[in-house]
Amino acid sequence: MFMEERQKDIVRRLNETGRIIVSEIQEIYGVSADCARRDLRELERKGLLRRTHGGALPAEPKGIYPEKTYTPKDLPKVRKNYLIVAKKALEYIGQQEVVYITTSSVGYYMALNIPDSLQVTVLTNSVTIADVLRKKECCKVIFLGGEMSSRGHCHDYYTVRMVRNIRIDKAFLSHTAFSLDFGASIHDSAGVEFGKAVMQSSTMNIGVYPSEKIGKTSIHSVCKASDYDLLITDADVSQDFLTQAEEMGLVCDVADEKED
Repeated sequence: MFMEERQKDIVRRLNETGRIIVSEIQEIYGVSADCARRDLRELERKGLLRRTHGGALPAEPKGIYPEKTYTPKDLPKVRKNYLIVAKKALEYIGQQEVVYITTSSVGYYMALNIPDSLQVTVLTNSVTIADVLRKKECCKVIFLGGEMSSRGHCHDYYTVRMVRNIRIDKAFLSHTAFSLDFGASIHDSAGVEFGKAVMQSSTMNIGVYPSEKIGKTSIHSVCKASDYDLLITDADVSQDFLTQAEEMGLVCDVADEKED
């Protein structure tokens, strides 16, 4: 089979199955791992797929804004890679620490899966997450209040003042989009000052970004990529992103499905 035919067939298989890995390409087409990776690089350059850690996913359109009244509790089913990232993030929480948990879906899954053996104080500005945490005896909850949005979040003047008066050991943050050149960004400018205040109050800032958010940008910048001490993502992240992140000194922890 000629290279052009092979690459065309790779795209066909990928669009049918939703994912393809390097070893699968080797087995199906009888080529080396280097050849398989070259095929994926060429197809990504043409915009026909998105390379990941060890394989590729179909090309996908730019992300859309969330619904106005959406909360993570409204999700019809568990987003598996978000859950994988959340469980990996929980491994970084120590006993008796004070942590901030993002209002995003990853934060919701973190709250649901905090083990009963982990004694921790959690700051949240999400009523949805606070409602989960109040039922856990292992958690002390500090609700960062203020004027509430339609999504059950608080991030106004009063919320910002409150978080600036609390020492945080670790902040787990996730925003609409994340790229190495534009950093973390969101579509609503109202959350920018709050996000900055959390990071200023925290000793360690950890980005928790499922691969769908990586390599994309929204409207308003919250922080630079280098402002994170650690970035946690899943195994579907682009290999190019991981290489570039390493070159700029951003530490990444890629959570694998087998760790779920």
